[in-house]
Amino acid sequence: MFNWRNLSWKHLFVVLLILHILPIWIFAYFPSQDGPSHVYNALVLKEYSQHENFKMRDAWQLNITIFPNWLSHIALAALLYIFPPVMSEKIFLTIAIGMIPIAFFYFLNAVNKDNKEKYLYAWLGFPFAYNYLLYMGFYNFTLSMSFFFFSFGYWWKYKDNMQLKHLCILYVLLLLTYLSHIASYGLVVLGISVAAGCIWGSKALAEVWRVRRENVTEITKHFIVNLKPFFRFLLYMVPIYFVLMDYYLQSLKWYPTGSHRGMEWIKDYFWGVKSIVYFTDWHLSANSFLLVILGITIVISIAYRIVQKQWIKQTDVFLLIAFLFTYMFIKAPWGYGPGGWINDRIHIYILLMLAPWLIIPGVEKSTDLGKDPSQQGQPFWPISNIHIFIRYAITTCLVIFTLLHFGRTALDHGRISTEIAELVSGAKMIEPHTTYSHRSGGWHKSEFEFEHYNYSEKIMKKENAIKYVTPFVHSTAFYGVYADDVVHMANYEANYNYFPINRNNKDSVGLGYIRADYVVAWYYPETEMFADLTPNYDIIYETERLKLFKRKTQETQLNLWDRSENGNLIIRFDMQPVSAEVEKNYYIVGPKTMYLSGRYGWDTEWNPSDPLHKENWRISPRSAFNGSVEQTPLTRDAVFGKEDAAFRIDLPNGTYRVTNFFQTPEDATHTVNMLANGKPIIKNLIVPPHNELVEKVATVEVENGYLVLVIYTPNKRIQTHKKHTHWIWNGCIVEQIEAAEEE
Repeated sequence: MFNWRNLSWKHLFVVLLILHILPIWIFAYFPSQDGPSHVYNALVLKEYSQHENFKMRDAWQLNITIFPNWLSHIALAALLYIFPPVMSEKIFLTIAIGMIPIAFFYFLNAVNKDNKEKYLYAWLGFPFAYNYLLYMGFYNFTLSMSFFFFSFGYWWKYKDNMQLKHLCILYVLLLLTYLSHIASYGLVVLGISVAAGCIWGSKALAEVWRVRRENVTEITKHFIVNLKPFFRFLLYMVPIYFVLMDYYLQSLKWYPTGSHRGMEWIKDYFWGVKSIVYFTDWHLSANSFLLVILGITIVISIAYRIVQKQWIKQTDVFLLIAFLFTYMFIKAPWGYGPGGWINDRIHIYILLMLAPWLIIPGVEKSTDLGKDPSQQGQPFWPISNIHIFIRYAITTCLVIFTLLHFGRTALDHGRISTEIAELVSGAKMIEPHTTYSHRSGGWHKSEFEFEHYNYSEKIMKKENAIKYVTPFVHSTAFYGVYADDVVHMANYEANYNYFPINRNNKDSVGLGYIRADYVVAWYYPETEMFADLTPNYDIIYETERLKLFKRKTQETQLNLWDRSENGNLIIRFDMQPVSAEVEKNYYIVGPKTMYLSGRYGWDTEWNPSDPLHKENWRISPRSAFNGSVEQTPLTRDAVFGKEDAAFRIDLPNGTYRVTNFFQTPEDATHTVNMLANGKPIIKNLIVPPHNELVEKVATVEVENGYLVLVIYTPNKRIQTHKKHTHWIWNGCIVEQIEAAEEE
């Protein structure tokens, strides 16, 4: 028979852990601001190596360097090999959020390992698992919180006996913290260093005081001997300090000045505990309850120390660290350059670092300095059993706060998730190998009312808006994850060097609405902001607040095509400089002959600020050359390049014979690969030197009304006089050999 008396704090911990994970899986979408962008960029990271994704490779480039902000992208990319995008995000968040209370408990367990009630303040890990920075979509920082506490707890556990195996594990934990976020890495390194200096420094000073009547030589000897553990600490921390200093110096070079929010903002943020406020100011009232609880526990801790005459404890260092973090929170700039939210990141650790210092009324074994030996092993409180009441009262209050915080978060989470579901409901209408952008009449708008504090009137007011985060603005990134090779042109991460995906050419994807194949319009108003869409786009999907626009296209212009001797449709292209002589019955294709709907042309690298395709505005990584006049116009010249290039031809569905010509007057060979609608038709073809013509024929099935030929060469960094590192293409013939059957 079930007996509730058999339940323990461990059961409650597990129940709360499961409860905090449930919203991730119950609701369709997690309402974070930047989270969907992380999912999209992780997909780009996973798919980038495939040359058939020519749109992605055209728009983005990989930023493969060792820097913070990496870990969530690696984790999400790995999950995307197994799970769909939205589920990958859910699994990642389950791990990232669930690890925070677990890591915080590990930290408290390591610090208070001799205390039976070490779990008392572990409940604080739950409300801080759902925090403002999480809902901002700062997934890397969310991961870093767990590694912060795992690293600090592990160091504390083995600080007095740091063997090689312990040191290796500590390095791994700190490396994971660094790869997650530099702020948590810097704070944990600072915290560990302060703790080490205080613990071993105080012991050395205590020993000096004990032998103060000895001569100076003996005093110095005792001081140095007792500081040996600190010297060993500094020795194994050298690589850790080096990494931190290297990042700091680099940042100082890039962004020498920062911006501060001002003391009014600091005061309001600190006392409102706004690191756990995100959708609504409702949490401000609940946070006041938390401050009252912590205030009472601080009074209890001080009273206990006075009664027990316990003047110095090792855990006092955490009070010092909390004060140090508070000072940094006040003085630190809000941001340097594009990197921001520095105060927010520091603030989230302040209250959590107080927890190990707070006294837990009960019984413990203590050898701390200042403890009366005659009272060791005695009850902490002079009144019998009052400590039991205090423990239960503190636990009850913290659990109530946790449930209040979580309950309101889950309510708002669910309401916003339904709106995100509407926003992304048209995502599966996006076709492969396309681009899209987004616009909105108000990214903060919501159909639900949220409580916000009006500082001028000093009252709570309800508004149809979300205050601190905008979970809709980057949810449109989900439009880029369901079809192959889709470019999200409003991908903000690609603008910054601390993300693994950067823009390949800022001009090529700037002003994305000019070249976007689709536009996602949220809270679409009939205003000038959207006036340019109507003549250029058709609405293909709409809900109450969403309209999905698709760029108008032209029918295939068959008047450009000839007829072969067999009566088949045929079109011919001569790749060359525009000014050169062209082969008879061939169309000139120069390096900047860009694709036009219904016709043909390069579908990679062009300047979006030139919607009229003015020749002098275009940009291209491709070039062309003129060869010897002794050759035919088709073979004497060619287009060449190092970057992948996609040549698109709009045509009727059917079976086609594609003939390609390659010839070079150079003394070196060239390696050519080619895909036709994603399928390889040429693999590692060696184009010989000295004008030796190579002709390759392939049969291709066309089912989507277009043929895309992607030409590329192996990514070799070293060019020799015998092997060049660019592809070369002289001409192409596309002939229909069988028309598709009409349905």
